[in-house]
Amino acid sequence: MVTPDSIRILLVEDDEDDYVMTRDLLEDVPGTNFQLHWISSYAEAMDLILSDRAQFEVYLFDYRLGEHTGLDLLHVVREAGNQVPVVILTGQREREVDLEAMHAGAADYLLKDEITSNQLERSIRYARERAQAARQITQLAFYDSLTGLPNRVLFKERLGQALLRQRRAVKHTAVLFLDIDDFKRINDTLGHQAGDELLKAASERLHQCLRQSDTLSREDPHDEAPFVARLGGDEFTILLGDVPRPEDAATVARRMLATLAEPFRLLAHEVHMSASIGIAVSPTDGKTIDELVRNADTAMYQVKSDGKSSFKFYEESMHANAMERLELESALHQAIRTGEFELHYQPQYTMQGQALIGVEALVRWRRPTGLVPPGLFIPLAEETGLIQDIDAWVLREACAQGRRWLDAGYAPVRMSVNLSSRQFEQPDLGELVTGALAQSGMAPGMLLLEITESTLMRHRQETDRRIHELHQLGVDFALDDFGTGYSSLNHLKRFPLRAVKIDRSFVANLGASADDATIAAAIIALAHGLGLVAVAEGVETREQWDFLATRGCDEVQGFLVGRPQPAKAIDDLLSAIEESSKNTFPILCAQTRNK
Repeated sequence: MVTPDSIRILLVEDDEDDYVMTRDLLEDVPGTNFQLHWISSYAEAMDLILSDRAQFEVYLFDYRLGEHTGLDLLHVVREAGNQVPVVILTGQREREVDLEAMHAGAADYLLKDEITSNQLERSIRYARERAQAARQITQLAFYDSLTGLPNRVLFKERLGQALLRQRRAVKHTAVLFLDIDDFKRINDTLGHQAGDELLKAASERLHQCLRQSDTLSREDPHDEAPFVARLGGDEFTILLGDVPRPEDAATVARRMLATLAEPFRLLAHEVHMSASIGIAVSPTDGKTIDELVRNADTAMYQVKSDGKSSFKFYEESMHANAMERLELESALHQAIRTGEFELHYQPQYTMQGQALIGVEALVRWRRPTGLVPPGLFIPLAEETGLIQDIDAWVLREACAQGRRWLDAGYAPVRMSVNLSSRQFEQPDLGELVTGALAQSGMAPGMLLLEITESTLMRHRQETDRRIHELHQLGVDFALDDFGTGYSSLNHLKRFPLRAVKIDRSFVANLGASADDATIAAAIIALAHGLGLVAVAEGVETREQWDFLATRGCDEVQGFLVGRPQPAKAIDDLLSAIEESSKNTFPILCAQTRNK
């Protein structure tokens, strides 16, 4: 059994007498168990060292090894990436050989006829301790502290080496840029400890996947082995050097997606995840380190835009898309500073009597070139975190507009405002809402906040507390896009909701899909069973209206009854209602007359 104070040493020495001398010198050292392994030939030493069959802490190389030298062996060891310290032993007293050994990376150079036990022990211990210190520095500089994978610095260094080799061979170098989909959801729901555990588990799977895929990308055993690194956060890069065919990179990407799709076990929870992978292949997609990484990153973002959980090769058109996205993000920052946003309001009506019950505030971005579609800038705002600033402005402006209508003498109109999950999770949400109400003077009972199912189910205790605090002030809540999330009825009935909104995807196909009609009818019945109001959004046809009316839907909004409009258009609508004999507006009849 190896004792704690033991040192494993490989001695490469072609003279048995010198081996015996070295062995005896080490045996004379008290308090240390030197595990000495002797090899007498250069070829045998090469085979053992390169095959990695044994782990030694120090190498002792004789300078003369037949046709070769210990320096030749030292060069081979270093070129193979082996950093075990090497001490050269020689019977020659030549200063040039001494200097050559030091320049080649030897830890020490000892003359055989002058070696003592103490001198040999000091040389071995110094070499080992210096190597351990160098490994610690290397670990800190080139490896990720959480996963143990190489970091960005080492990845770029290896990629640079691969590109240099590629110039001498008719092969390709591929970079895969991998990003875990919706990783923030894990941190938000299970905590950062679970997120860290997921990153470590995913790293191990990726590493094992590359080991299994090694033969796919290496027809020659001397080719560069696949290499995975963590750039930071939930981003990983994979280097496939010396790839015979670009298609081999796709094979590796498929295997990675499959291995990450297997469920993870985290803190007693079964977690499912996916990833998006972009692939750039040199020289077609770039000839430098930065070009390949940037283009692989661009391809990965294209996967994200197209629905995630897949891979794509880089295409030239993606660069133009990426530049447009970058320009849009910069313009979005400026829009927040210069106030380029405005609100449009979509009317909401009761189905019984068709009375105007409220409006939903919808943000619009008006650039000098015209309106930017919400589907273009809202996802970008959510991804960059700018949605919080936008949400805060929308809430303040919507409350102020609601108060302006009251001051103009119109009947109270309920104001519905959407809250993003990011905004809802902010600790100062209560202060933001109460501040908007106080600043505008609008009554809390006139404000209805819309949140999605996924938002409702995150941090359930915290969500419950925030909703109840705001509800006690008089603010109402509606569950938006109902039927598309994963809320349970047990949790649903705990929250003080006023309404559930049937997602427009079910409403759109009421006349064509029996399944969607069944779901819509079931949601209406469920809402009524829980004492909630059922609201249908996205109503565009009379057929949809009639179906919802016969099923007892309470309220409706959509192009059939009113498009989102600027505040001035709502002023005109409210004036028309005031001029009528009662607070109703017969939309359908009016539309029939205007046809």
